[in-house]
Amino acid sequence: MARFLKGIHGAYSGKVGNIVGSNWRSVDYVRSVARPTNKPASLKQLAQREKFALSTAFLGPLKELLNLGYSDVQQGKSTGYNQALRDVLKFAITGMYPDFEIDYSRVRISRGALANLFVPQWTESAPQEITLTWMKSTSDLMGYNDDSVILLVYNKDKKYFNLMESATRDDETLTLTFPSVYAGDTIVGWVFTGHRDGVKTSSSEYIGELTLS
Repeated sequence: MARFLKGIHGAYSGKVGNIVGSNWRSVDYVRSVARPTNKPASLKQLAQREKFALSTAFLGPLKELLNLGYSDVQQGKSTGYNQALRDVLKFAITGMYPDFEIDYSRVRISRGALANLFVPQWTESAPQEITLTWMKSTSDLMGYNDDSVILLVYNKDKKYFNLMESATRDDETLTLTFPSVYAGDTIVGWVFTGHRDGVKTSSSEYIGELTLS
């Protein structure tokens, strides 16, 4: 793929012979058309495709959240979703092909310089209800009392996400109630903080796994 500068006729879009001109995120580029092949994929290629499919299926519903979570560290033309996808592929895929799994403790939902919560812990405070608590720390140079607390919960059995953003750092507690159909399901969670400017975030922290009663 090659970038090109616009001439007197501007950039072009479409296919000319075996060359394709296009534009992505305000960058004009040209590339050659991929040549069809009957060569079977190697084991390494099959493994990489399986990892990619597993990662995109998991992160797909979180694109908007990931773009927020990585907004503090975005570089160039990469989106937060793309950076999160690279992190999952690099750090969070375990097992051998074709039996890959996601290690949720290694998943990153955000990366940034804002201070995360101090000693966050969660418990099931009532049937299908979890309570997240943390301590206020006066030593955080990069944390503010009105920072949003963003809790993401993933139901491993139903493959469904729940997002909670109703508390601030100053509250020291957050409660989330699930529907009764969650009884017996296992959930995992991550938490991070967001600044009022909508750009600064903390790096997410994995807070563990719970089986709901």
